[in-house]
Order: sequence, then C-alpha cells, then structure tokens
Amino acid sequence: MSERAPAIYQTKIQQVWLDYNNHMNVAYYVLIFDKAGEKLVSDIGLSEAVTKATDISWMVLENHVTYNNEVVLDQTVQVRAQLLDHDEKRIHLYFEMYGQNEDGTEYLASTLEQMVMCVDLAARKGCEFPNEVASNISKLASEQKGLATPENIGRKIGIRRK
Repeated sequence: MSERAPAIYQTKIQQVWLDYNNHMNVAYYVLIFDKAGEKLVSDIGLSEAVTKATDISWMVLENHVTYNNEVVLDQTVQVRAQLLDHDEKRIHLYFEMYGQNEDGTEYLASTLEQMVMCVDLAARKGCEFPNEVASNISKLASEQKGLATPENIGRKIGIRRK
C-alpha cells in the first residue's frame, strides 16, 4: 500500500485565478479542493445525478485550509484525498494539493481538512448516507486504514509565541 492517499483530481492554474501578486488567489485553492471533493463524493456514489434522482446530497460543515507554497499560471496541481473518520451522517476528510514542477518533482502547496454531512435536500437537514454510499465509505476507510494520520489536522489559528 502507498504511504500517501491516492490522487483524485488534477488541474492547471488558470489566468483568471491569479491575484495581483501573480500567483493563485486564496479563493481558488478552495475551488480546486471543492472540485476534488465533488470527485470523491461522486466516486463513493453520491454524484450530482444521484442527488437529482434522490434529493440526497452532501454539504460542507467546516473547512481548515493551509497555504504552504504558491502556485502560478499554467502550473499543474494534483489533489490527494484521505478519509480520516466517518459515521452514519458525516465524513472527516483531509486533502493535500501538490504543485508539479517542470522537472517532474512536486511540493506541498496547500492542505484542507474538512467535515462533510449527508443532507436530505427535501427536509434541508442532515440524514444518514444511503446504504450503498455508506458501504463505499466503509470500503474506502478500509483501503486507507494503513495511511498515517496527517500531522496538521485539528489545527487552530494563533500567533506562536516563544
């Protein structure tokens, strides 16, 4: 088994995502993580088509983002996703975004820790994951059980003093 979570999403940095510092604006890191989250949730059986057919979806309850290194125009980034925990209604996720260098090496650009809830859109409240989705979440948890717990989960913001 790999020591890292699998890559689930890849994209190139677009001109419209840049800010006046000539690197990607903070808002677009979250956009890329959201696209990766959509891919992950679709892969476990809760795609947009399923939502339209069942009125069952997912919503983000909380995000914690770190901005480790900048990414720039036309650079490829790849997102890896790790399932940290789950119950009948929620999944606790961790994403890492890697910037790809021209020489093929990569570096950690950003991380996102996220809590997601299954939602009944008709009632507009949390609900249990459908059986097939719950089964797929359990399977993913089993596949990733050997991955190390990321060091920076559960972080809080604050100025470090000596």
